[in-house]
Amino acid sequence: MSLQDPSVTHELFQKIVKMSDDERRTLLNLLQNGLLKGKCRRNHYRKSLRLPVRYVSRGRTYSGYTRNISLGGLFLPTRFHFSLGQGLILAFLHQGHHSYLKVAGEVVRISPEGIGVRFNSLNQREKTALMSLSSAADL
Repeated sequence: MSLQDPSVTHELFQKIVKMSDDERRTLLNLLQNGLLKGKCRRNHYRKSLRLPVRYVSRGRTYSGYTRNISLGGLFLPTRFHFSLGQGLILAFLHQGHHSYLKVAGEVVRISPEGIGVRFNSLNQREKTALMSLSSAADL
């Protein structure tokens, strides 16, 4: 079974819901203290997702689609030239809200297929909005 399968997340959620408060507190402490550090390469869950995005850098506006996204950043397939450390402002359309979520990021990886972008310190509202965007894309 693929870990991307929604049934895996559902099963994990069900197991956590059935835990006692003490068990949940212990699990949370273990995870916060690095139980899985070193076993997982990434700090955030990455979701394969083709999400439309507009981004601006050095006075130029681009349009494209994400390949994947997490609370830490995203990958943008692009044929345009970017530099490591180059700043970007990314804008995602809120479906149904007719407004954009704008977040700052910087290029942290360059490949022939595109660029890896790390988000600059997201606040709680931005994190919630990103999670909402990626969840709504499943519908």
